[in-house]
Amino acid sequence: MKKHSKWLPAAALATAVLTGLTACSGNGAPPSQSSSAASSSSRAGAPESSAVSQDGGLPLVQEKETLRFWFYLPAANGISDYNDSDYYQWLEEKTNVHIEWIIPVEGTETESFNLIFASDNMPDLIMSQGSRSYKSGPDVAIADGVYLRLNDLCDQLAPNYMALINADPALQKDTLTDEGNRWAFNYLYKDGRLGNQGPTIRQDFLDKVSMEVPVTFEDWHKVLTAFKTQLGVEIPLFYGSSDNDGTTGDSEFLTGFNTAREFYLDGKEVKYGPMQDGYGEYLEMMKQWYAEGLIDQSFSTRNGVLDDDLILNDKIGAVIVPASYSGSKYYPDRGAVNPEFNLVGAPIPVKKAGDTTHVRNADLLTNTMSIAVSGSTKFPELCVRWMDYQYTEEASFASNYGVREGESYVVEPDGSYKWGELITNNPDGLTQNQARSKFTTLNAPFEDYTRVMGAWSETQLAAQQIWQGGLDDGVISPAVTMTEAEQEEYASIMGDIKTYVAEYTVGAIMNQNTPSFEDFRAQLTSMGIERATELKQAGVDRYNER
Repeated sequence: MKKHSKWLPAAALATAVLTGLTACSGNGAPPSQSSSAASSSSRAGAPESSAVSQDGGLPLVQEKETLRFWFYLPAANGISDYNDSDYYQWLEEKTNVHIEWIIPVEGTETESFNLIFASDNMPDLIMSQGSRSYKSGPDVAIADGVYLRLNDLCDQLAPNYMALINADPALQKDTLTDEGNRWAFNYLYKDGRLGNQGPTIRQDFLDKVSMEVPVTFEDWHKVLTAFKTQLGVEIPLFYGSSDNDGTTGDSEFLTGFNTAREFYLDGKEVKYGPMQDGYGEYLEMMKQWYAEGLIDQSFSTRNGVLDDDLILNDKIGAVIVPASYSGSKYYPDRGAVNPEFNLVGAPIPVKKAGDTTHVRNADLLTNTMSIAVSGSTKFPELCVRWMDYQYTEEASFASNYGVREGESYVVEPDGSYKWGELITNNPDGLTQNQARSKFTTLNAPFEDYTRVMGAWSETQLAAQQIWQGGLDDGVISPAVTMTEAEQEEYASIMGDIKTYVAEYTVGAIMNQNTPSFEDFRAQLTSMGIERATELKQAGVDRYNER
């Protein structure tokens, strides 16, 4: 992974943090060298011009200005407003910009996101991620006037962000659309982020049945059977996805059959996983495992949610979780009843030992989060300046490690940084995610992922390395896009296909009265899967030519 920059030296950092913390007294923020006042009343008037510091000086505006920001913050992270975060309080003092956070209620985030575009009072900044994305794609969002085209604004007003983008050809490709539009600020990883989720299994259970960590599907069958018959484990393999579609999120138990749950790459060719021979093999295996009680009998109704009662009370033998959940601390700290609890990483299963898989939780240069600027904002320059400041050394450190030396972070003897016990062992009982949200950020705009890995145990680090044994070259980049016409046609085809595939997959695993696999594939063909594959291929081809 390409390294982008270093953090501030400790002395400079201490000065920066002290400046931010003392700004509330009126003495901390250095004056802007060229700014004019801008009041919040300008929202109803013409866009700002000279209100924003044009040379990048701080504060960004002399009189406090408010920007409205739609942002999804999961309720489990413990705060309902990011203004309760150390980092965003510090950022407000540095920039003189107050954020009015528009955070949807848990479970309503997609609906809330879609309602933004029907509003006469759109936010200035809009978080985009996964299903919370403009349905026709960013190029159409710009054409519709919903998002600003940021090319010129970023070139002129976002030197810190653009320096990171321009230093890496992969980032240059991933942050532009097919039409060459820069539509958002991408959340970036400082040195990349390796895939960090995969299969895990109870090592203490393996010890009890005198077995090794499974490698092949045959190994898995033997181990899960032993968990069931010898230990009485209720759910040897907790298995499912949020789509309740009979698969797992990153195709962990499919890729060993040279297929995937949805579209994937075979070299440069796009293929649809459920159309492949391997998908039929997968269904036969899972049907057997389900009949023998080796996988969760309620996999199709759990929405991928792992119930604490199951994992904390020895009712699960294996599960797909992030690396940070493995080991003998995370779940015991949450109340696991077994003092021997130890969850370790297992290789992505294969048909034969030594086989190579091509789909897994992918290595990333960018987070899935992007921040668009509203096409109707009265403050385009301020939005861009405010976002760009967060990619500076000073702000990046604060968003990653917080502003409390010795508490939210510590300086190691070699000059590196790690989270302090305020994050890793919070005295008020906050989970790590809750502490991150309150004292740093859950996801930093320019994230040093070693801040997360620095808190991992050897078991957790080993789990990630085990999953790296599989390749991710079959994963289609989320930066692949379609034209508006393609997207409309694709959506009209895939809506029915996804529903049909999920119903068929679940029915086949449960041994219900389903058609043969050949009839299933014939039905997909009649529903237009070949055309949908062509449309996906066209997007991939354009992406490769960027």
